Amino acid sequence: EGVVVGGSDSAQWKIPRLTQIIKAESITLKEYDLNGSYYRKIYFEPRVGTLSVFKEEINPNHCNPASANLSLEDGARGFKEGQASGVVANATRFFRQKTTFTALRELIVPEHLQLTPNEPLNVWCAACSNGVEAYSYAMYIHRLLTRAKANLSFKVFGTDINQHLVETAEHGEYEVSDGDLRDYRPYFERYGKLDGNRLRFGDEIRRYLNFRTFNIKNRPRKRRFHMIICANVFQYYQDDAREHFLKNFVDASTRPGYIFVGPMSPETIRRLGLSNLVKYKMLRAD
Repeated sequence: EGVVVGGSDSAQWKIPRLTQIIKAESITLKEYDLNGSYYRKIYFEPRVGTLSVFKEEINPNHCNPASANLSLEDGARGFKEGQASGVVANATRFFRQKTTFTALRELIVPEHLQLTPNEPLNVWCAACSNGVEAYSYAMYIHRLLTRAKANLSFKVFGTDINQHLVETAEHGEYEVSDGDLRDYRPYFERYGKLDGNRLRFGDEIRRYLNFRTFNIKNRPRKRRFHMIICANVFQYYQDDAREHFLKNFVDASTRPGYIFVGPMSPETIRRLGLSNLVKYKMLRAD
């Protein structure tokens, strides 16, 4: 019996709880760390009562890390309900993909201010789940521009196929983990109101965000984006679907434009005419 837990590092909080359950049931746990903890494969051997957990790191040479079985033709019903083929699809957290924030600070915002200072900066969080990543980008960009004393308008667009998650994002109220409170309390106190672990974002930051339902199988027609982030979906799909989604993002991107989608095969990156910015783990469209 096997299962894949989570995608990227957002599922790390699930592992301590899983370990507690295993110990309570007196199941032998063997854990193998294979260079990182971005996703885990879990195998249970009923005949001997042993649970093995393999922690592996995603890298560009392992482009289907979770043995994804969803093709482009597969329906999206599972994601609308919060799951797809038994894989949780709404894993997320505040300030999740660290390199994308570094890219904003060191590259994307400075370049935008230099090349197109009179043009609004548009950021798209595709498959944004409950919206915490979109709020993270809005807070971070607002702080960057405030510190730079830059009079630049911007908007963060969050989309997800799950209507319930979109409504949660629009509401802007979250239960914040102790870890996120420890790491990001200044952001939460600046842009929202905290009541214990309960956070509600204020209108000051919410006016920079726009949420709606959208299926990334479709290509956006009305707007071009300077930065596109899709951190929740690619690991569940086969290569044909990944390339289709990425092509949609390229078509929706400005020039230059920056895209984060997780690991992609070098062949696909070349075929779509993208540059791989290894430092930021992002792709650039020119």
